[in-house]
Amino acid sequence: MKMSTYIIRRLILLIPVIIGVTAFTFILTRVNIGLWISSLMGRIRTPEAKARIIAEYHLKSPVYLQYFYYMQGLLTGHWGFTSGFDTLVGTYRPVFQVMQERLPNTIELAIASIILVIIFSIPLGVISAVKRDKLPDHASRLWAMISYSTPTFWLGLLLIFAIAPYIPITQISGALNSSYYFTSTGSFQPWVVHQGALIEGTRPTGFLLVDTLIYGDIPAFLNGMEHIILPALTVALTSMGAIVRFLRSSMLDAMGQDYVRTAKAKGLPQKRVINKHVKRNAYSATITILGLLLASLMGGVVITEDIFSWPGIGYWLAEAAIVNDFASIMASVFVFAIIIVTANLIVDIIYAYLDPRVRLG
Repeated sequence: MKMSTYIIRRLILLIPVIIGVTAFTFILTRVNIGLWISSLMGRIRTPEAKARIIAEYHLKSPVYLQYFYYMQGLLTGHWGFTSGFDTLVGTYRPVFQVMQERLPNTIELAIASIILVIIFSIPLGVISAVKRDKLPDHASRLWAMISYSTPTFWLGLLLIFAIAPYIPITQISGALNSSYYFTSTGSFQPWVVHQGALIEGTRPTGFLLVDTLIYGDIPAFLNGMEHIILPALTVALTSMGAIVRFLRSSMLDAMGQDYVRTAKAKGLPQKRVINKHVKRNAYSATITILGLLLASLMGGVVITEDIFSWPGIGYWLAEAAIVNDFASIMASVFVFAIIIVTANLIVDIIYAYLDPRVRLG
């Protein structure tokens, strides 16, 4: 099977998955229709407001038409308004706008976490495989087991109370420094300085740390880095165990292959055999796991963002759950689902490219 055919087939398979996720979130809102309407009304609980909600969401139409309008809103960016009070800017806002502003922060945290995972887990996995059944291997496996079983919320609190007070480069003061944002107009923007002049409401990329670097606002960038270190470290330390164990297993499997034994029989140095033959094959499989891990981190940072008050989707979702903000919750579930299925697609394509045998199935 050609790569293009394989990609098209995988894209087609995404359609029922997305339909299933959206149908599930749609059904959840109809289980308790009264609570959902109440959340959409917010603090304005009048008969007129209720009638407006019923008309706006076509609640008197058949269910299949309601789902059609729901999908139409998702695809066109009309995701409703936050029924919870947005504490960051102090007002009720369109859900799609809030999502645009907070999603880059979650992506930034997930990327920072995956970088730390790679830095720590790859060397540990390699050492564990090369030093099989020796002290470094036992230590790496023990660390992987601890990492795999440690609750994120517990580790986050441990870092806050036991470590952060003694490390000056970390900040745990809830939200980022006020000088990092420009909120006088109710917008969620970096406060950046370029050539001595304040640039208000400018977000070239949407990523807070990247934008401050683009405009050379080093104090704001450093402030952001101080706040992202602990949450990224928390996510990384609780995620790297799976990578260490998988990489060790992949390397041991590769070291047992005939081509590796042949290379050793030819007299090639152990270091060259490991670097040229074993690592290459083990890394190809590990890359796919890293892709899936990045997708899971996008959905798994909810607790971490809430603990460290990192202004991403997770922190927003936690606040939305407290106030029964169904519009925000449904939007977050939809975005997380899209991210996960997209990551799975990318991982499958990468793996099929690295191992052509996958496309033959």
